[in-house]
Amino acid sequence: MFLSGQVLRMKDIEKIYPTMVAKDLGINHGRYVNKLYKPQEFSIRHIIIFANLLEIDPQIIIKIILSQLNSQRVPKRNRN
Repeated sequence: MFLSGQVLRMKDIEKIYPTMVAKDLGINHGRYVNKLYKPQEFSIRHIIIFANLLEIDPQIIIKIILSQLNSQRVPKRNRN
């Protein structure tokens, strides 16, 4: 999914084995879902574990998180 470009936001993977992934990350299901919607809350450790579970490079997950955060950014207002 990550490599094929189907995942554009972390929340896109919410339905994929959520309980198993949360357990492997060492967090409860609710925290896992919250992190999917607020991916800036994933620690580097969690990203590495998650990447190992999926057998992908952690940089792929980091790029998706950064892309998601950049698209959510609100433009600064001009003070003039």
